[in-house]
Amino acid sequence: MVSDEEMIIQIKNGNMTAFKSLFDSVYFQLYFHCRKFVPDSEDAKDLLQNVFLRFWEKRSEIDIHTSLNAYLFRSVQNECLNYIRSNRITTTLEEGLPDNIRNDFNNNEPSPFSDLAALEIEKIVENTIDKLPDQCKSIFKLSRINGLKNQEIADKLTISVRTVDTQIYRALKILKGKLKDYMSS
Repeated sequence: MVSDEEMIIQIKNGNMTAFKSLFDSVYFQLYFHCRKFVPDSEDAKDLLQNVFLRFWEKRSEIDIHTSLNAYLFRSVQNECLNYIRSNRITTTLEEGLPDNIRNDFNNNEPSPFSDLAALEIEKIVENTIDKLPDQCKSIFKLSRINGLKNQEIADKLTISVRTVDTQIYRALKILKGKLKDYMSS
């Protein structure tokens, strides 16, 4: 059995056999970990492929201070949370858009109008979140960007779940107000 340090050195040196050995030894564990976050099996496989591809591409820069397994599990978790966050924001924004703009977003061929609208909406969302009161902003980011549940946020910040609910509601209300010109009536 090769130690984590030896495995990392071999992979950093471009040893594809060591990389394949690592892949084979942890794939199913990481797959089931990924499925805790992402219910669709094909999406989970794609996310895992992204993690391993990025790991291989950045192998020379890898600086692991924990076990190799812990590093990979954290990488998968981050990949899943980023996927959830991007899907949640896209879905939430698209739901309120007028049909003509929503169709442009869903169309495979980008149009200048949809690109401009998306950039404008993204900028408004970022600016609005940045201007939220500190507690509201941190709670909203933990919820919508980090994907934490309200109870997890309450535990992390040692506040009540009711406070978390209220702050998320407040943030969404402010965002909705700022995006009212882009939302269907």
